[in-house]
Amino acid sequence: MNSDTAVSTGCPFCGTGCALSVSCTPKGYKVKGDADNPSTQGDLCFKPIQMATALDTGRLQTPLYRRDKNDPFTQIGWDEAIIILADAIRSLPKEALYLYLSGQLLSEESYLFTKLFKGYIGTNNVDANSRLCMASAVVAHKMAFGSDGPVGSYRDIDDADVILISGSNPAWAHPVIFRRILARKKAHPQTLILTIDPICTETAEKSDHWIALNSGSDTMLYNALFAELYRRGSCDTDFIHRATEGFELTLAEAKNTPFDEAIAACGISPENARILLDAFGSDKKIVGLWCQGLNQAEDGVMRNLGFINLFLATGRLNATKGLPLSLTGQPNAMGGREAGYLSNALPGYRDVRNTQDRITCESHWQLPEGKILPQPGITITDAIDQIHTGEIRLLWVACTNPLLTLPDLNRTRSALENPDLFLVVQDCVLSETAQLANLVLPTHAWGEKEGSMTNSERFIKRVRPFKSPIEGAKSDTEIILLTAKALGFKGFDYPDIQSVYDDYKQLSAHRLCDQSDQEYTTLSYQWGGERLYQDERFATPSHKAQFHPVVSTAPKIELEHFVLLTGRTKKQWHTMTRTGLVPELLKSEEKPYLLMNAAEAEALGIQEGESVLLSNELDALQLDVRFGRLAPRHVFAPFGYPQAPINSMIAVKNDPFSFQSALKSAYVSISRLSK
Repeated sequence: MNSDTAVSTGCPFCGTGCALSVSCTPKGYKVKGDADNPSTQGDLCFKPIQMATALDTGRLQTPLYRRDKNDPFTQIGWDEAIIILADAIRSLPKEALYLYLSGQLLSEESYLFTKLFKGYIGTNNVDANSRLCMASAVVAHKMAFGSDGPVGSYRDIDDADVILISGSNPAWAHPVIFRRILARKKAHPQTLILTIDPICTETAEKSDHWIALNSGSDTMLYNALFAELYRRGSCDTDFIHRATEGFELTLAEAKNTPFDEAIAACGISPENARILLDAFGSDKKIVGLWCQGLNQAEDGVMRNLGFINLFLATGRLNATKGLPLSLTGQPNAMGGREAGYLSNALPGYRDVRNTQDRITCESHWQLPEGKILPQPGITITDAIDQIHTGEIRLLWVACTNPLLTLPDLNRTRSALENPDLFLVVQDCVLSETAQLANLVLPTHAWGEKEGSMTNSERFIKRVRPFKSPIEGAKSDTEIILLTAKALGFKGFDYPDIQSVYDDYKQLSAHRLCDQSDQEYTTLSYQWGGERLYQDERFATPSHKAQFHPVVSTAPKIELEHFVLLTGRTKKQWHTMTRTGLVPELLKSEEKPYLLMNAAEAEALGIQEGESVLLSNELDALQLDVRFGRLAPRHVFAPFGYPQAPINSMIAVKNDPFSFQSALKSAYVSISRLSK
């Protein structure tokens, strides 16, 4: 598809959700930022620019099938593939089926999957990889404000006096947002950039202050600041009395640990603590950004609530004094949540546990009352357990690679290799997960399909194709519709993507994420406006924001072990299934590595560049050492490398409220390799 006309679309990578303009020329695809988009204003990073050069590399072009996972794949036609899938679904009780989705799917695709499984098949055994990255933020938003949905906008960065980044490295993970932060600093040099992180990341290096707390002590820090702000008279009592509930109980919990003792347990200097207190005790506009460092933890919801409590206590929920703004991990994790793809959810921020929500969806889908089950489905880590016990016997994976992203990868692999599990993988490349499948369904990729996505600031944009689909593959939407038809369901006669969106948007009417008055052809919309809750009327039963007591924790640093931290690299994305095929994006990131403090490494006789053995009770991996700056007894290794899958060393430890896995950290030992 060669044309001089630029196509407006969206980036398939991080939750920043950059709007792009792609031109197809005889020399290839020219990717630029879409300057007409009000959300990302024409900016973009290097990933989509380079990705356009490898769109056809490694692509699947025909369905693959094998009855026995030990046999080689056989190429089959689409008619046969759909019949095999439909027959496999029919042959099992619905409680033995499981669907695992992705925040990289378009909203329309997530909606159709939700409708098919939760509505027509009648099982809530549906989850998404948002469970691994955003579930704790979702639950915290619901607990504090009554609904999912980030409070503010990227525009709040543009006039912030203080930008507080906790548990996030946007310089690598959300580069366009970080450039916006640096632009604010350049235009207004008095702006303070504060980064709270055990690692001196690129974000921390470019901040005014790196606040190096010990991993796991986030709630201890937030509670200490909360109690000390109250003692100093720096809380906004008018706002607290007018617009919130639960302050006294939350304060009582925060006071349990004396301030100096708490700060020492966090590993934070008194000077850095003073900087944070002075910022929150001022009238300055503070924008608080966070991501996986708070979410991917056993106490992830408590970390989120502790952070949010600081903003509620100081009346920071507006354009003047600032607000907390959660950063989304994937390009459409927001849209997927709106479409209802988590195990308890229904479209329009509805919940299967709510009778009226179920009735609304059943009526809209023309299903009998009671068809949607009132109990949430199991989450993906529980599904892995139930594969081992034989309760889950069909797993359909779409647009994600759980063999590298779930915790305890050796146990995950043994589940996916289970001969009694019928594994279906729907993807554009033969990922590590697809290599273990019974049935592989080749899909269209970025640049070949259309729909919509919602980014971290609730801005919805159209995603349009700018190239012809690769021969032999089908769109995710077509695969869903063909499967529904093969199962005999009558509610999936959509002529095009617009009709899917028009159906879906009706279920958003009168909800916080309302987009019911939007036209698909001109879709460019930030639901909720620039900021939610500006009338101080919240989505809670009392219409007041809720403080929640947060238990302080600060695990002791064990001298016999190191704390292993994980995260993304700068140029790669998730499990490298696509970006790993681009030579330009592999430069300096070809190999996995272990980042250590130089003094701690040298105390063990380890030199930079030397290979070491990283081990714990779950696995052992060989990595080359790089030197960096981290909190004492902390090390870092990126996830996503198939040759050194770091999540094989991460145990399954889930937050009790969000069921999100603690993927960020584990205790490890480090030893030199014998020569």
